[in-house]
Amino acid sequence: MIRNAWWILHKDLISEWRAARAWPTMLLLGIVVALVFSLQMQLLPQQKQQILGGLLWLAVFFAGLTAVDRSFAAEREEGCWEGLKLLPVPPNVVYLAKLAVNFTALTLLECLLIPLFFLLSGVPLLPHLGSLLPVAGLANLGLAAVGTLVGALTCGGRSSLLAPLVLPLGLPVVLAAAECTRLAVEGPVGELWWRWCQLLGAFAVIFTTAGTLLFQYAIED
Repeated sequence: MIRNAWWILHKDLISEWRAARAWPTMLLLGIVVALVFSLQMQLLPQQKQQILGGLLWLAVFFAGLTAVDRSFAAEREEGCWEGLKLLPVPPNVVYLAKLAVNFTALTLLECLLIPLFFLLSGVPLLPHLGSLLPVAGLANLGLAAVGTLVGALTCGGRSSLLAPLVLPLGLPVVLAAAECTRLAVEGPVGELWWRWCQLLGAFAVIFTTAGTLLFQYAIED
């Protein structure tokens, strides 16, 4: 199981690295949002702290959609989807491998966007890094789980019907991550931050479990 999942993960990462179709668009979109936030919003430092989390995670969400869409693009464009389904690999292994690909893409995106947003907003990053790392990890897992499942649903050419599902499903993760980030930036983490972080973790677990269980039905014709 681990070997099969690693094979799919390795294939997707190597293919995207060589083609470089999603990465430039994804990074450029995130950078543009960060620059617009810095140049157009003349706010007080305290006001920037309040909206930093929301804008950051909206940028991650919309820029990450490009990577999520590409996770099944090779199979859809090259006609390899049927061949992938014929492999002696359980559907949940394929889902977890694709989930790992999207999680890796979102992590790389945030390695650029989080320092850039904090730099442009004038908020120091290092004092808050310890409280932001678990938020980023849980948010990545939740968004990747939702994106992978919806990507499988749209792989058969039904994107016009199912693409709107991404936003309402991912919205709870974005809201929880934004609130966790706001509380972490405004001061020392307390009980309220832990509650939002637990809620974010619950979303991540629920979406990952649901994706693992429903993926085999999502890929049926």
